[in-house]
Amino acid sequence: MLVAALFVRFVDPERGDVIRASVPSAAELRPEHLALVRRHQRVFYLLLLAAPLEWFACGRPARVGQMAAAVIFGLGVWGYRRWGRALGEGLSPLVAPREPAQLIERGPYRIIRHPMYLAELAMAFAAPLTLGAMLTVVLSVVFALLVLQRIVIEEATLRARLPAYEAYAQRTYRLIPYVY
Repeated sequence: MLVAALFVRFVDPERGDVIRASVPSAAELRPEHLALVRRHQRVFYLLLLAAPLEWFACGRPARVGQMAAAVIFGLGVWGYRRWGRALGEGLSPLVAPREPAQLIERGPYRIIRHPMYLAELAMAFAAPLTLGAMLTVVLSVVFALLVLQRIVIEEATLRARLPAYEAYAQRTYRLIPYVY
């Protein structure tokens, strides 16, 4: 149910919160960046698939903390949706921002620069823990390393495209409020 909530979009046409696709610029389509985005998405989808498969294969083991992990997964889905909406037209699966690039400092972006990645990481670790799929946690670690790599590249791109990004980076946390 939580995975379905991640992929099913509920759009109110009266509110006008439909995000329209834009044509990516050449900077957004660098082959090495596209390869990283593909790896990032493939590992995420793989771990969302591997966790229930491991759960079925291992006889559905009960683990302490499964409910807490399910709550964290639900919060991750909620955060991913809500914080993506805060980006509005700037939301893109690519490393480079959509044109016209603009710095977003509203909502959670006032405190952390990558709240959507934080939500993805919450889901990536909570999915296997919810199902007691401890082998799948290895994929969660691989996913976390890809997210960290993506953040470094994305921030370099944002610094190059947005003059105000450096000052923004100095006053905000990268991923975890008050920690990192």
